[in-house]
Amino acid sequence: MNDPVVNAPGARTLVAAAHATGRRQDTGAAPRPAPDGGSHFTVLVKPEVLTPGAAADALAQTLRVLDAGGVRVLRLVLTPAADFAVRGHLHLHYPRLHRVAADGAPALTSGARRELAALTDATGAEEALGALDAMSRDPELTPPELEERCRKAGIHKLGSGSYASVTELHGRPVAVLNGFLPALAGGYAEPGALAALVECHSSREIADLREHLLGALHPDAADPATLRGTLADRIGRRHGILLSEGRNGVHLSAGHLEGMFQAWRHFAAPDGHGIDSTPLGRALARAGVPLAAVRHLAADPDLAGDRGGTLAPHGATEGLRRDEVLDRVRQWAGTLTGKGERP
Repeated sequence: MNDPVVNAPGARTLVAAAHATGRRQDTGAAPRPAPDGGSHFTVLVKPEVLTPGAAADALAQTLRVLDAGGVRVLRLVLTPAADFAVRGHLHLHYPRLHRVAADGAPALTSGARRELAALTDATGAEEALGALDAMSRDPELTPPELEERCRKAGIHKLGSGSYASVTELHGRPVAVLNGFLPALAGGYAEPGALAALVECHSSREIADLREHLLGALHPDAADPATLRGTLADRIGRRHGILLSEGRNGVHLSAGHLEGMFQAWRHFAAPDGHGIDSTPLGRALARAGVPLAAVRHLAADPDLAGDRGGTLAPHGATEGLRRDEVLDRVRQWAGTLTGKGERP
């Protein structure tokens, strides 16, 4: 199913070139573009499994599982993990995750704020802090220590890209928001580690792929036939790599909207192409949706909800079918254009 250049031998060649040059390596645009229908999305293979000794094997296993799952791989990009982070790609890949860690409660949607209030009331937490604010309050606290504290205390999902853990800081109970993020970001600084971006298309819905092909959040609990399960079994154990919820080896776009933006940022934009070069972007353009307003959604901004309050567009489109996402984006873009967003 995969195009000839995106296969295990090609991946090994790309890995060798990335290590030799220390620069981004790219198989180039697929000879056949992604079809208009189906699901167009990105798989991010993370640095914990793309170490110098394991990278080629990890990519070969990833491509094998994708092919077995009915996924056509269109393109493969490899980049030094540190460069991926420094250039802002990590931040843009998970925009709200980073914004909540930096800005704390003001970056939460209204629903997430309600969840946070219920959590702090139930636990007696005196304050809610973003992860970066929490670390600045205690200069001796390291990112791995903060993550360990938060995972031991329990990580409560408040909303899309928004998580809270009630732990102690200077002997006081506080709710730390996205406390695992500094350690996650630190993983991209590992010497010699790579990050891989895989452009994909499938006739299967993204929700189905995430449920049955991606695998459980903790790789040790994932089915061995899934991406996370395979990486735990074939890469983690073979190469002595400890995988966990925080470092689980692979991410798959959470929905059609997020998939469109990730494919655009990582593949189309570096070629000088716009959002309308992606299948979902083409469909929106044909429907007369102003693409400037669509681009505004890439940062996952707060939008007005149907029943008051605010929502996160990436989170609000998780699990929706492609036609449902088209309708939602058309509505949002109309509202944004009406408020002065340039068409």
